[in-house]
Amino acid sequence: MMNSVKSLFLFSLIFVVFFIPLIIPNSFADSGVVAIESIDVIYNIEHGNIESIFLDPDFFELIITMNTQDDGTIEITIPREILDATFESTDDMFFVLVDGFETDYVESKSTSTSRTLMIPFFNGDSIVEIIGTYALNPFVSDTEIVIPNWIKNNAGWWADGLIEDADFVLGIQYLINEEIMTIPQTQSEQSSQQPIPNWIKNNAGWWADGLIEDAEFVSGLQYLITNGIIHV
Repeated sequence: MMNSVKSLFLFSLIFVVFFIPLIIPNSFADSGVVAIESIDVIYNIEHGNIESIFLDPDFFELIITMNTQDDGTIEITIPREILDATFESTDDMFFVLVDGFETDYVESKSTSTSRTLMIPFFNGDSIVEIIGTYALNPFVSDTEIVIPNWIKNNAGWWADGLIEDADFVLGIQYLINEEIMTIPQTQSEQSSQQPIPNWIKNNAGWWADGLIEDAEFVSGLQYLITNGIIHV
């Protein structure tokens, strides 16, 4: 009798360990590939499901929306041609926000073509923002950008604190309105008193030093226009 009970217990244990996970699927585990401008972004998420992954080139960020039911981790492989973070031609840290809060992450793999990040989240979190220094912008072409070289001097002085924010903004606004500087058409919002993000001033300095391309500098100007800081 005792042997029968032990055998039944052992069978039950084997059933629970090996067969229950096969019968009850984990609906909160998701992996897949999302194409952005025909370029694949690979992801894997534990304890959640991905709703969408899209690129906001104006803000140099990749935005992930998700459903979560427990604390977990999202692993995402980002092609460098989609989004990257560099400084003086070397890899720099991404700025990662989870539901608006800055979050530490682990870069588990880096190659010449992509970077893989592992980002933790808490139960209930729904948005991950990965911000870099470069983002693919299919709406901006070099033919749409005309910037006189001498403006780089002004950008460098502004980045170094020699020109006030208001003076730089008014100067850029004048140059665009007078068609001395040409940038892609950008929708402008109502006037805003919000401060200029530091990353835009950093970009201006890097552009003045020849470390980033015109399109990356212009993306910062488009941010200022979109948010009503520059009026054109």
